[in-house]
Amino acid sequence: MVQISNTLTASVQPLTLGKGLHLFSITAATPQRVGDGGEMMLPAIHVGVGPGASTDGVEILPGPRNNGHWLFEAGDTLVVRITTPQAVLMLTTVRTGTLPAISVEITRLDRKAPAATPPPAQVAPAQLIAIPISGPTAQSQAALVASPVTAPPALRNAQGATALSTRIDLHIENRGDTSYVNNFWAGALGDRLAIEAFSVSPLEGLRPDQIEYAGVMASGAETGWIEGGRSCGVKGAAIALAGFAVRIKTADQDAYECEYRGSFRSGRIVGPMHNGAPCHSDPGDFLEAIQLFILPRSTGQQATPVVAPAADPAPPPGEPPHTRPIGPRFSVFRETRE
Repeated sequence: MVQISNTLTASVQPLTLGKGLHLFSITAATPQRVGDGGEMMLPAIHVGVGPGASTDGVEILPGPRNNGHWLFEAGDTLVVRITTPQAVLMLTTVRTGTLPAISVEITRLDRKAPAATPPPAQVAPAQLIAIPISGPTAQSQAALVASPVTAPPALRNAQGATALSTRIDLHIENRGDTSYVNNFWAGALGDRLAIEAFSVSPLEGLRPDQIEYAGVMASGAETGWIEGGRSCGVKGAAIALAGFAVRIKTADQDAYECEYRGSFRSGRIVGPMHNGAPCHSDPGDFLEAIQLFILPRSTGQQATPVVAPAADPAPPPGEPPHTRPIGPRFSVFRETRE
């Protein structure tokens, strides 16, 4: 049994969040090990669904440094994906004695821009909720920060690396053309609406013609590699994309790399993939949202190789050749560059 020399105290705050992606991150903390053997780090915050509440429509994805759903060190993160109109979460803060304060910030990640790209000053800022926890009896207050901005917020991946500003244009079934500028996800995340075509345009660092991408459709047909700024896929024909890949052209691949994920109609998230590796789910599963980061390489960093899958072994004499289900194959994506 863990022995804690001081009395543990806890405060609980219900938090109602709407449909979308929400990033929880610790902005200020100086945790200490407590217990006779230093078994626990406090103060700490736990993010979870309320007691007895349904977990349908709520997915909690721990960050790369997290142990479960607990946050206690500056830089700890987790992402909450809500696919229902709203959900109530419980933030439980545990501390002991007079340990220092801990603060968590909640950022709405999936901001949707209008179909026509507005001037930068009109792009809506992220929704931020700062929750300082300063004492064992302190009442946690959620404060909405809504300051005007003159440019899109910086685009950062889950590890906090800053990516190039990027515009992604999508053609979504039953919605038509939609543009996203510096969005953590581009697409109708959780709405089960398929992407039929997309294009990518870097807004800094690279020209559109220095990037290329490819798609595979539900039939298994592939688009081939297409330069940035041009549409990949088929608009208006009700043909869903089942996967995609993005890469920097050879001349610039030492300066930048591509990191991307796909969210699919089944709810599955695939990735991160890198530098032209195909991103697809199971046959029959359609792409509903794209996450893309174009990241500057650090000095001396080598390009991540994309290894082609091994070929199927030849059948013994007299046996019929192997057969596979029809689905995404991405064979063109594995081509050798010049």
